Amino acid sequence: MKRMFLIGIILGFLSSCGKENITVKTENNTHISSKDSTHNNFSLKWTSLIDNSYNNGELDISSKYIGIQGWSCMANPPYIYVGATFPKSTFNTSFDEEVTDKKNPIYLIFNFNDPYITNMETVSYNEYLKKIKEAINSEEFSNYYSFPTRPYQVKFAELQSPENLDSCFVDNKDFGNTLKRIVKQELNMDKVKSLCIGKVIFKSFTVSMDTPPDGLFIKEPSGIENFVYVRTLTYGTSAYFIIGSNKTYEEVLAAFKGSFMNDYHNQEGALHKSQIILLTVSDINQEAEIKTTFDDLNSFLKNPFMNGNTYGYPIYCKGFYAKDNSIFKITTSTSTGAHTRG
Repeated sequence: MKRMFLIGIILGFLSSCGKENITVKTENNTHISSKDSTHNNFSLKWTSLIDNSYNNGELDISSKYIGIQGWSCMANPPYIYVGATFPKSTFNTSFDEEVTDKKNPIYLIFNFNDPYITNMETVSYNEYLKKIKEAINSEEFSNYYSFPTRPYQVKFAELQSPENLDSCFVDNKDFGNTLKRIVKQELNMDKVKSLCIGKVIFKSFTVSMDTPPDGLFIKEPSGIENFVYVRTLTYGTSAYFIIGSNKTYEEVLAAFKGSFMNDYHNQEGALHKSQIILLTVSDINQEAEIKTTFDDLNSFLKNPFMNGNTYGYPIYCKGFYAKDNSIFKITTSTSTGAHTRG
């Protein structure tokens, strides 16, 4: 039953097939002002429509380094690659101060339907980019790989006020604050009864490595117990959107549990008079493109990888300690990396 329920949500979300309207709660007559602020009392609560994530040590970096085209919010993607090694203090934060001691050759595995495996003799960023290019041009990719059409993650949250947007991007305050400015400038808040944020993630492929039998480094560097290397890197695309509606948040959420485009074209639908600001991030530059229609959102959902012209950007990674190959995990109570045997 659970599987059938999920399939129903996915088909409704991605298709334009008609569905019966969902009964929702009675409206109230309060409106949101761009000056309203519930920031001090706001607690972000996501509602997941699709979520394939699980606690396996995978770190979400999908929004950490993104910027916005045409605004003073520049993307700052770090030079991360499979095999790259950093102090644990910068891993999953700035990814700087890379440990550049010479490493043993590693095997890279691209998880295409027919996996592509290649040897990286010199472990470096430039060499890794060459291997990515080789993999994309390989027979394994061209003949056996198809980009996913099902989202990896879809979730929504009620905002209550534009002031709360920075709470949605705690790992990228500049992005959240810039999005707040865009909302205040572009949305007509006069008749907005509810304000919500949505996030969609599409996974592409994952690149992983085999640990060399003689260890990662040719000669073990000093302080190796504090070094963490990138064991896997997953690519994908993402979309973030703000919806200002004259309907309640529950009605907007219900529209996305069915065919949201049918709801949008329905004069009585929750989305028909709603406004949207959509930001899509699709390539390695990590610069979000701003769009303003539900048709734009529908186009992204139907073609997130632009007919195969992009494989996305790094959205998830896994780190392992160089000393003992235990997995690196973030502990929220201390905000430091924890050891776990993996």
